[in-house]
Amino acid sequence: MSRSSESIEDSVVAQAVELSEIPIIDFSPFRHGGQAGKQAVAAQIAHACEHIGFFYLKGHDVPEQVLHDTFEQSRAFFHLPVAERQKAAATLAWYRGWIPMPKQEGALDRNSRLFEQYRIQADFPDVPEPDPVFNRPNRWPEDMPAFREACERYYTAMLALGRDLLRAFALGLGLPEDRFDSHFNLPICQLSLLYYIPIPDGSDIEVSNTVSHTDEGPLTILAQDSIGGLEVKRRDGTWISAPPVPGAYTINIGDMMMWWSNGQFVSNYHRVRNRAGVERFSIPFFLNPDQETVIAPLPELVARDGVARFEPVHVGTHLKRFYARLEKTAGDFL
Repeated sequence: MSRSSESIEDSVVAQAVELSEIPIIDFSPFRHGGQAGKQAVAAQIAHACEHIGFFYLKGHDVPEQVLHDTFEQSRAFFHLPVAERQKAAATLAWYRGWIPMPKQEGALDRNSRLFEQYRIQADFPDVPEPDPVFNRPNRWPEDMPAFREACERYYTAMLALGRDLLRAFALGLGLPEDRFDSHFNLPICQLSLLYYIPIPDGSDIEVSNTVSHTDEGPLTILAQDSIGGLEVKRRDGTWISAPPVPGAYTINIGDMMMWWSNGQFVSNYHRVRNRAGVERFSIPFFLNPDQETVIAPLPELVARDGVARFEPVHVGTHLKRFYARLEKTAGDFL
């Protein structure tokens, strides 16, 4: 998560709307429809990114079994006893693995963190520096080989899909489709397995599982289970629900793509409110560039617009500041 909204945002109830508010885009023509298919899909994606920053993606060619296995392993892990989950707990010196919910003191409020996470990041074994943020190996739960196998297979599939989406974004911006390729040689991506408890009955309207926020990277590929709870803010300030669509991923752009596009694409606020009365699982994949990339409005777009609307940002520095903020709120659970 990156930008966090003011507290008043979390007292607004999301409207249930038609799915057309967040378009469903078939990615098949981009992969199999030649140049005309690519341009048509890119135009649809660009329209969604300009107006709401979210869309559903079907026709993505990710095997259903790959996603099914990852959800099954996620459920298996989060259903382990706490003592077993603790064996794979993240620490501030090794910030990968299980991150439990903080201990809650007093009544729930908008800052309550009502979810658990298993953090998996890019793994570069040949990098000598044991940086706790970027260059440590992933931590895996004991006696669950299928967990690692499923997550690594899923990570690979998401990275491939993310690279294709970047090419569609480039075409949608009127740029060569390989415009972003050079920034993703050793991308510092993150795969998160998320477990959301139901928000207790009688909780204040401000209480969410995750506070309203934008994502910090270029794009996020989200797999939702059937429960729902994701909510998205329209550009007019109203909130809408973004229910799961069977067979489709939920895609949103983050701050870095907004900066690259010089504001043509919008990084939009979203949150999770699980009021279904049952547990919820989701799996977001955060596609991040290489650590040394500097994100700034692309020169071609600055020339087109006549002004650069954002300052340059170094990816590694930006994400380290983001993780440092997480550490400050982690309390004694790490």
